Amino acid sequence: MVFDIDIMENITAKQYFKDIKGLYTYIMEKIGLAPTYILETNKGFHFAYHLKNHIFTHQQKALNYLTLIKRGITQILNCDERASHRLNGVWRNPLLHSCFYSSCLNYELSDFKKFIAPKIVKVKKTYTNFKFNIKDKDLQKGSRNTTLFNTALKFAFSQENSSIEDIYTFINNINISRNVGLCDKEISTICWSAYNYRERGDYKDNSSYEDRNINVGIMEFPKIRNLSYDEYVAETKSRQKLSALRTASIRDKEKNKNQLLEAKQNYINEVQNKKRSEVLNTVLILQNLNEKITVSAISRMTGIDRKTVKKYY
Repeated sequence: MVFDIDIMENITAKQYFKDIKGLYTYIMEKIGLAPTYILETNKGFHFAYHLKNHIFTHQQKALNYLTLIKRGITQILNCDERASHRLNGVWRNPLLHSCFYSSCLNYELSDFKKFIAPKIVKVKKTYTNFKFNIKDKDLQKGSRNTTLFNTALKFAFSQENSSIEDIYTFINNINISRNVGLCDKEISTICWSAYNYRERGDYKDNSSYEDRNINVGIMEFPKIRNLSYDEYVAETKSRQKLSALRTASIRDKEKNKNQLLEAKQNYINEVQNKKRSEVLNTVLILQNLNEKITVSAISRMTGIDRKTVKKYY
């Protein structure tokens, strides 16, 4: 079980503990179990407990037990959560850093069971007051990661007390409900980035979507105020007329677009049919002349390129 500790009371762990002996003393005071291995890094320390028995990835029950133990020790010793909660990874080696190691310190998982934090039942939070408007095009490949990152940023800063789990739940719900198709690893990376931005106070809204005022219609007419009944009726009819003209204009544009696409497809079909007929007629001519029928011969007689001839012959 490997743990990482980089920061203590707003300074680096290396500055706080001074050396390996200082960290060792701190661990013994807090949990009373000496680490098998301690390594000094640039900012702090890695320390580990060697387990007598291997834990394999298919042993889900043992993995869950190990995870709870690591979370408990991380909380007690104020370790770095992101690194210390990991169950596997590549850690720094002792060749370039000062270290302590004892082959005599080996442990069973049961030695750490007292550090398992009591299970806390959390009431699931809902954020109905968090408004966002994400366009479908922004959730397509090429822009979906940026869009979800900006959404996670807005969520993290609007909900100041939200944890990384809250941000993950919120973004993953969007991922599932909108069929975005990102895997858990990508969602986790996005959420951790947004969380770290919030913790550092670095926030620049580069959002690719817009927050719309739901009280403004598509025509963006100003509210009707201080009009008599007759003036109100006249204004309403005027707005209805303008709205109808806009609708007709959009419908005409869509209709013209469809007509152009249809005309283009008809022209393509006509050209293809003409070339097909020319190729087949040329084949008949060559047969009547008892000449060898080849792609080159057909292309030469019709003036159609060889690739097109192959398509129809």
